[in-house]
Amino acid sequence: MARQTERLPSAKVRHAKPGMHADGGGLYLQVTEGGKPGQFNRSWLFRFRRGGRERQMGLGSLNTIGLSEARDAAEHCRKLLRQGKDPIELRNAERAAKQVNTAKSVTFEWCATR
Repeated sequence: MARQTERLPSAKVRHAKPGMHADGGGLYLQVTEGGKPGQFNRSWLFRFRRGGRERQMGLGSLNTIGLSEARDAAEHCRKLLRQGKDPIELRNAERAAKQVNTAKSVTFEWCATR
């Protein structure tokens, strides 16, 4: 039987209580209590198993990434896993390459003017 996806209605996303809420296909809404009473932090996680261990990849806060975007990101991660790639390692490699490109663009002249 195929896994059920898109189980979270959008109304429940905004009003979910603390805990992990599955949307299916490895996508979860993580709700934690904030600093103030009645305040909650909501973020998206993609959970998967690779190499015999469970991994969790943060996709972003609900404030910046909506339900449909989180579902698209989870689908992209599932495609990477089917290709035999680890989404976390790929994201880290992309970030490192971006940092290297940024570092290469810094010149002595730029530093001197700063």
